[in-house]
Amino acid sequence: MKQLLFIFFSAVIVNVSAQGLTKYGQTTSISSQYVNQNGAVNVSGLTKNGLKFGIINTGNNNALNFDGTNDNVLINSNSSLNITTNITLEAWIYATKNSGVQNVICKSSNSSNNGYIFPRTDDGWNSFVFYLHVNGGWKTLSYPYPALNEWHHLAATYDGTNMKLYLDGSPVKTLAATGTITVNANSLCVGNQPGFSEYFGGTADELRVWNTARSQTDIQSDMYNELAGNETGLVAYYNCNEGTPAGNNTSVTSLADKTSNTNNGTLNNFSLTGSTSNWIDGASPLIYDGTSSLKASSSAYAIKQAYPSSADGYYWIKNSNINGGNPFQIYADMTTDGGGWTLIMCNTNPNSGWTNANAVLRNETSPNPNGDYSIIAWADYIKRSSVGFQYMFDANTRRSYGGIFTANQPYSFTSRVNTNTDITINTKFGAWNFFEGGGFGPRMPWWTTQTNDGIITTSQSGTSYWWGTLVTGSGWSPSPWLSGDGGTLSMQGPGIIWYWVR
Repeated sequence: MKQLLFIFFSAVIVNVSAQGLTKYGQTTSISSQYVNQNGAVNVSGLTKNGLKFGIINTGNNNALNFDGTNDNVLINSNSSLNITTNITLEAWIYATKNSGVQNVICKSSNSSNNGYIFPRTDDGWNSFVFYLHVNGGWKTLSYPYPALNEWHHLAATYDGTNMKLYLDGSPVKTLAATGTITVNANSLCVGNQPGFSEYFGGTADELRVWNTARSQTDIQSDMYNELAGNETGLVAYYNCNEGTPAGNNTSVTSLADKTSNTNNGTLNNFSLTGSTSNWIDGASPLIYDGTSSLKASSSAYAIKQAYPSSADGYYWIKNSNINGGNPFQIYADMTTDGGGWTLIMCNTNPNSGWTNANAVLRNETSPNPNGDYSIIAWADYIKRSSVGFQYMFDANTRRSYGGIFTANQPYSFTSRVNTNTDITINTKFGAWNFFEGGGFGPRMPWWTTQTNDGIITTSQSGTSYWWGTLVTGSGWSPSPWLSGDGGTLSMQGPGIIWYWVR
């Protein structure tokens, strides 16, 4: 599962032709298995960023297999594990046992049945659950588990307001919850809940406990990488690199915490020989580069962060809140201002077929940067954060008659009000000025109730002030855009308008 760590020193010269990455993200010295910058198997080895550099492998790629019968790891109670407010729990798991209750990371027991547990299944991995004991009672949040015998990254967060679940880096479920997490004297247990027979069956790797609520960006940025152990908020970290994969490891009975908290664990009941109940090979990285429905990511921004060499074009993304949770294609600008832009609307001349209803969802599964298209209704689930996300529009030709903006409030792309004015202009495409009634209005585009003129617009209204409009139902070319903005710039009929989010 783990990516290699890459360290670069000007004084160190590494022969890059001698080692490269395979299509599974593993190092190899067999040149016929190397992956080049185009994703093809070739003689040009790459780092995780698609660049040719010297590679220094600073760790093994091991994991810990649990037999599902009685294997478990006990970590003595430590104050660093008594988390009361914000928390994040993460693990890569390869589940194989298809029955019963199973626990992976557990700070609860039969005698003190409280604390936190994640990931857990109550039904043999038909679903995975986040258990959190707040305000004197358990709060639970569950989501369907994709399939047994596959590697998946699972994460859960609590920020004092909401519990959240992440599957393979994508947010999938949220539950409102408040209160202090119950503190207890329980040992942290990996693989069971002490006092019960709820043993995990499968393989675990990269187990992490944080006393912060990590963001989606944080989770996605680090899920494929080994950590140093000194990251802010990291209170326990088990990279499971001990032992020799499937070898005789009868003397390797400790699970080391890579933080300074020394939350080390003791292995109990493991056979420590062979391919089960032992240290074994870790996972090959799951690749979510958006190049197929099986590799769907959460947005163009997430793809660009994980795969910086991604080019403009079509990609697959998915989110449980949109399109029935099924993967769908989007068009992405991976170039402008660092890239990571998802196209959420394109309006072309001749203007035809736009209504107030389809202005926010039109041809939604057929993205077209040169045709009429809208997924504005889905944009709130694609933006990178609730506050500080960016949007962009341009017209006539790319990077003209528009700009890049940051929303400084938790504004919605389907807002029905014209008061979303706390925005910052990051970049202007052209020498325009905000100008009510003749150009862009000083607000984030909003969804009016108009049926003709300004349906999606930056103006105060869609009637008397209609300039700066992205979608209209009347016969403009394709929509009233700039009419002089006070005399400095004009582009009344741009012919095409694009709208983007990241």
